[in-house]
Amino acid sequence: MELTAYIILICLSAFTILTESRYFYRWVFIPSTIAFLYIVRFEGFDTDIADYARQMHATGMDFYYLREFVFWFGSRCVYYIFQDDLISFIFMDIIWIIVMVRVGNRLSSYNKEKLNNALLLVLVTSFPFVFGYENIYRQFYATVFALLSYSLIDKKYYSSLFILILSFFMHNIVALLLPLFFVKKFYKFNFSDRIQISLIVSLIFVASLSLLVKLKSSEKTGLDMGMFYLLIFVILLITGLLVFRKNIYELFDKIPSLFFIVILMIGLVSLNIDMVAERIGMMFICFLTYDLYRYTSEIESRSLRSLTRLTIMLLFTLPTLFFESSKQFLM
Repeated sequence: MELTAYIILICLSAFTILTESRYFYRWVFIPSTIAFLYIVRFEGFDTDIADYARQMHATGMDFYYLREFVFWFGSRCVYYIFQDDLISFIFMDIIWIIVMVRVGNRLSSYNKEKLNNALLLVLVTSFPFVFGYENIYRQFYATVFALLSYSLIDKKYYSSLFILILSFFMHNIVALLLPLFFVKKFYKFNFSDRIQISLIVSLIFVASLSLLVKLKSSEKTGLDMGMFYLLIFVILLITGLLVFRKNIYELFDKIPSLFFIVILMIGLVSLNIDMVAERIGMMFICFLTYDLYRYTSEIESRSLRSLTRLTIMLLFTLPTLFFESSKQFLM
């Protein structure tokens, strides 16, 4: 039933993208997403989710919990209120869906009529999100709130900074996202300086990744996808360089995360630690998708805009259906 519901959600997403119906997005797609997450939880807890359910009952206060206390103690508080694992997860799922809707709404200034606020359409069925709410929930939650911070940074800098700190204490690996935030906005530095600062920070991270990856949990997702993600990022970077060859600065302005994601992924893949590269690659996909979706708002042709969004959605959704090790979460 879970796999069937997932395929239906993909179809609803595709239909909403093609029709650009705000009514359908608000009153059909979002409720369908909530219903799908209910089915996911009702079908039972898999792998890490079962462990997260056990951790809700924990009372430990050691460093393992303290270094990411926002997630661990937050989930315990939710369980304390509801006294039920299933209801607790459904409540937390509704919270991240609301956050993602708000992230999308930050894009509404780019004309809501074109569904430019509907980022959830291309992410909820994506490979990183499926693995997130089905398995690596702590990293997933941190990613969602980091996305909210990313969406706020241009106009609500200090609110963005506060939320970024919260997401860091959900999962410390959020620190690796700093170059993406620096290039988007870094206090009063001009754009050229922000690019240079982000490049320096990225190279520092690459040089010290052998230490930073210790912040990550080491369980595999079941796929060695790090090199695959890197290949996608490199292809997109080459495409971007060709499209913006007359003004490379425009590439940094339109899709600020892409170049630095490639640098960081090269460093991760070179460590030959596949599960770390693929886990962090999933986070990068979410931020790149945000930037790409934002860029589609500038496409005037409705057919080209819809086709681009549909391509983005399918690019990161189809792997979930074609790899047995990922499809097992939906069985």
